[in-house]
Amino acid sequence: MTERKMSIKSMFKTKQAVLESKLSILLDHPVTKGEHCEGAWIDFFRSFLPNKYAVDKGFVFDSQGNVSDQIDIIIYDALYAPLIFGTEAGEKFITAESVYAVFDSKPSIDKGTLEYTNLKVASVVDLVRSSRGMIIGGKAVPPRELTHIIGGILAIDSVEPETIEKHLPNNSYIDIGCAIKKASFICYKDEDGNVREVKFSSSEESILAFFYIVLDLLYQLGTVAGLDIRDYADATVESVKLIREER
Repeated sequence: MTERKMSIKSMFKTKQAVLESKLSILLDHPVTKGEHCEGAWIDFFRSFLPNKYAVDKGFVFDSQGNVSDQIDIIIYDALYAPLIFGTEAGEKFITAESVYAVFDSKPSIDKGTLEYTNLKVASVVDLVRSSRGMIIGGKAVPPRELTHIIGGILAIDSVEPETIEKHLPNNSYIDIGCAIKKASFICYKDEDGNVREVKFSSSEESILAFFYIVLDLLYQLGTVAGLDIRDYADATVESVKLIREER
């Protein structure tokens, strides 16, 4: 049993080493580093997330015609989310209701990149989202509450944890982060969204800790609420109006 435990831990250590090496190499090529680092992180998420989650870069939009900033990594529902549009560059336009988490990819985490990422996440969180009742097991279930959209920042390095912790209260849309060579972190917040505690991993286990943090937060969210496709139809199609049942 002990040998088996050590083997599993070694596998995650290998995963951390591979990703760190890949990102470090890409960061030495400034012309293409942004796009390729995003791709490396996307591959990382796809390597362990269950099939119910899709991971892409692109934009998030709502039924009112609002569109987010360009987002480096979007984790969204792969079972019920309609894919409205995708570009030849691999960018997706994803409905706001379908999003579980969004991340910004940067070379390093510091005060400036935290502020920049916070604005990116806010451009998604502030979009209009609907929630529609569903039929489960033949029974009507009322609309569920909207799930929290996880916001995060990803990097190869960062300033010291004390500096990150100092600036996180002013960047309240950020929940988690990972700097491969420094640490991963998670913010614990009160009901009003105020940061009450920040916990950091060791540098040796930054990827391993981040792996567990992401899976745990996604588990807590469950499944995103069912989007009301009629809102999108009403906003875009004049010739057909979908019937709305009485509530």
